[in-house]
Amino acid sequence: MPALEPAPPLLADLGPALEPESRAALGAPGYLHSAPGPAPAPAPGEGPPPGTVLEPQSAPESSCPCRGSVKNQPSEELPDMTTFPPRLLAEQLTLMDAELFKNVVLYECLGCIWGQRHPKGNEHMAPTVRATIAHFNRLTNCITTSCLGDHSMSARDRARVVEHWIKVARECLSLNNFSSVHVIVSALRSNPIGQLHKTWAGVSSKSMKELKELCKKDTAVKRDLLIKAGSFKVATQERNPQRAQMRLRRQKKGVVPFLGDFLTELQRLDSAIPDDLDGNTNKRSKEVRVLQEMQLLQVAAMNYRLRPLEKFVTYFTRMEQLSDKESYKLSCQLEPENP
Repeated sequence: MPALEPAPPLLADLGPALEPESRAALGAPGYLHSAPGPAPAPAPGEGPPPGTVLEPQSAPESSCPCRGSVKNQPSEELPDMTTFPPRLLAEQLTLMDAELFKNVVLYECLGCIWGQRHPKGNEHMAPTVRATIAHFNRLTNCITTSCLGDHSMSARDRARVVEHWIKVARECLSLNNFSSVHVIVSALRSNPIGQLHKTWAGVSSKSMKELKELCKKDTAVKRDLLIKAGSFKVATQERNPQRAQMRLRRQKKGVVPFLGDFLTELQRLDSAIPDDLDGNTNKRSKEVRVLQEMQLLQVAAMNYRLRPLEKFVTYFTRMEQLSDKESYKLSCQLEPENP
């Protein structure tokens, strides 16, 4: 069995680094940092709820976060998505999501940092968050392309692909990968796929019921519910941060949350609480609490014991990327709306 990864530095004393007069401290190594690294992007359409601060259009394209990326392998015909069993797909996505979430640098998620990404010259701000968002976008595109990319597919064929992704989302849920559950459900509900009426008419009633349940869980299993669940609840009740991390490591249960929920909460805190002296104390304490929750989840994400499958990494990194406009146009061509 592989050796356990070292836990990230403890978030035991974040106060000084979060004070407005010491903003520069946010860029310095210290308690606010987990391990640096790349990370992914959100689903279009009806994916993230209003207020979620993920932006597909602004995210750069990401490389696969897994070790053993095979971008430079000789070209070969890519397999059909349905050739990968749902459990295998879920495990590969969970591996990618866990790697990216573990490597998110926590201070980049603060509203005062992430909220400044728009001005010109800030394109390289919060690289680990942008990398995570870019991955969300790539997965969304992968789902959309698998349903729309093959013009020879019939509506029945596309229905089978939709059912396959529903099974993948169900397996992701069983792995506590709430990130991919959100992206898959959002992609299936987006306009390019959601408007394929003939396709959806061919989806089995069992799959439709499963999708409905997944949608409910994706709406309900947000940060607050996640924090109250299972071993994570016990860890957050532990006053000693080091013991809290040790509890999670012993549980050996992996968890990957949806990063957008934390970004939304931190953005809300930054904009809702004024920056006067008393407000700063209240704001910083709330921000510290959110970051501590994130770090405990980063520890939990270390508990997965999954290995990358080269064939899937090749597929995922090479699959055709369609823009939102291209996807919508192709969707209308495949199943034109009734006049």
